[in-house]
Amino acid sequence: MKISVLRYAAIGMASLSLAGFAAASTVSISTTGPQSTQHVGLTNSNKVTQKNNNNIAAENLNAQGASSGDVSAHDNTSVSGDVSSGKAANGNSSNTTVSVSNPSSISDPASMTPPDDSVSYDTTGPQSTQDTTISNKNEMTTTNNNNIEVVNESYQGAESGNVDASDNTTVGGLSSGDATNSNSNTTSIGVTN
Repeated sequence: MKISVLRYAAIGMASLSLAGFAAASTVSISTTGPQSTQHVGLTNSNKVTQKNNNNIAAENLNAQGASSGDVSAHDNTSVSGDVSSGKAANGNSSNTTVSVSNPSSISDPASMTPPDDSVSYDTTGPQSTQDTTISNKNEMTTTNNNNIEVVNESYQGAESGNVDASDNTTVGGLSSGDATNSNSNTTSIGVTN
């Protein structure tokens, strides 16, 4: 009787268990005929490939201009009280949230175990040949490419008006109004692979 299992040397046994493979593989050989040959090859394949490409771009552009009016007093006998232009104000706020989640298609790679394999030879004839091939293989590949770009731009200009008083006998309070700009940005990025 001649028995060979993959690249292992010939084993003269009536029963053997191939526990070294990824799956539980069992080979049982009993009552073989004289000068018979049994060959068992075990190779099972289980392959998972996962690729995630996330390309995210966000841009917040804020352009503001605030200008209060001019105040002028010319050729007056008397200018009294508070003479002023109104206020000019701009406000802007932006909130950017980016969330990327790439869950694995298989949460536990150990669950990729192929089914159990069993080969049994019993009462083979003389000078017979038994040839069996089974494959066991687990392979999991995950690739995550996350490209995230967030741009916050704020362009602001504020100008208070001119105050001009000339050729007046009496002039009270003259003022131009305030010119203000305000801007706030909040950016939050979360990536889960």
